[in-house]
Amino acid sequence: MAKTNSPPAPTIPLDLWRELYQAAARFQLLAPWQWMDDIHIFGVNNEHGVRLLTVLGGMGEVFGLASYRGSAGANFLLRLRRAEFAPESPDARFYQDALLVDFVPGKDLRKAERAIIQQIDFQPLTRKPRLFPEFQSHKPGYVPWFIDETEARLLLDDLRKAVPFAELLRTNPAVYVSRQENEFPFLPASGSEPLTLDQFEWHTISPVPPPADPPVDTHAFDLPPLLALPQPPQSAWELTAFYAPLPIGEPPRPYFPKTALGVDAATGMILAFQLTGPEQTMAQTAACGLIQSIQASGYRPAAVKLDSINLIRALQPLADALGTKLLQAKSLPMANEARCSLEAFSRRS
Repeated sequence: MAKTNSPPAPTIPLDLWRELYQAAARFQLLAPWQWMDDIHIFGVNNEHGVRLLTVLGGMGEVFGLASYRGSAGANFLLRLRRAEFAPESPDARFYQDALLVDFVPGKDLRKAERAIIQQIDFQPLTRKPRLFPEFQSHKPGYVPWFIDETEARLLLDDLRKAVPFAELLRTNPAVYVSRQENEFPFLPASGSEPLTLDQFEWHTISPVPPPADPPVDTHAFDLPPLLALPQPPQSAWELTAFYAPLPIGEPPRPYFPKTALGVDAATGMILAFQLTGPEQTMAQTAACGLIQSIQASGYRPAAVKLDSINLIRALQPLADALGTKLLQAKSLPMANEARCSLEAFSRRS
């Protein structure tokens, strides 16, 4: 969380807050994590969009509900299930598209949350331990943040649907038996009460590749002065782009800046360090880093190594215009070492 110059929390009507806290309290009182774990994923598709929901608490650390939104959210959840990265991985925070409600001691609540709880006079239904709902919005490239009104309505709908589903699963524990790994039950958009198993539709969700960055527009750069610079025939650089872990607290919510590093492949010397905001693609950030590296070094490289096929494809028009060859590499040892040094420095500062 950004510690300074953070924008204010979004405004949500108090009546909606009351409904959301009441729904969270009922979910907390049910405590479905006692019989559900991360394999019990279920889907919702209605006026609030498509999402996959999972109850948290199987590991005994965080208890609550996660709602993964759209294709980006589903892809992230499927990657977790395939163990492509651990939930505690530092990179995980950069790619989640999800809403989360968990339950924390009052002392751990943020100031804005304590103010809302006081305004609506909310008290937890459980006393031991005395835990309060905490709501968080996760979006790719952004710092986990307060939910807005649209997200509050979505999460309210999810909590209200999670309770009857969890109750049904408690009396029907074999619901997922004989189902495929990525086959999930979807709750009916308008089902009758009480909820029954025959109301579900089962869908197989397959991961889809993230959308590729479009080719970089070469007209965005003043190339003639760069083309006049020398190009040593054996010169080779490493170029990488990633999310920096140091958040920037600008409205409407803090974000992780995209970062490009240009590094001399032979010496490891950092040639450029470029930061951009959410409006720039990762490829545009990398392109700015490449141009800045040329300007700082005073020459054009003969070759640039990258470990991302997405960046190679998006940067190809710019590389062609510069007369530079792009090479795909399995790893970028010099760039990765420079990245680790920068991240270690940011943690100390």
